[in-house]
Amino acid sequence: MTRTTNLTPKEERIELRVNLEQKSIIEKAASINGLSVSSYMLSQALKSARTDIENSEIIKLTNKDRDLFLKSIENKIMPNKALKNALKRGY
Repeated sequence: MTRTTNLTPKEERIELRVNLEQKSIIEKAASINGLSVSSYMLSQALKSARTDIENSEIIKLTNKDRDLFLKSIENKIMPNKALKNALKRGY
């Protein structure tokens, strides 16, 4: 369980509506972790948000793609006519 300590005052709010079943599940999970519902939801939302941001910023390649990329760097492959035209158009 990751706890985030932040000494700056909390001035922003995020609100959401849930049904009774969703609320019960969240309350139970918060209780299991010894957290208030707000602390639990914030910790889970931050963990998920950080994962989403990390996943959007990392390029994952297969071994084949990695080898092709490294080969293209090492062999200084010259761009073909289609690529040159695309670069001229701003792509």
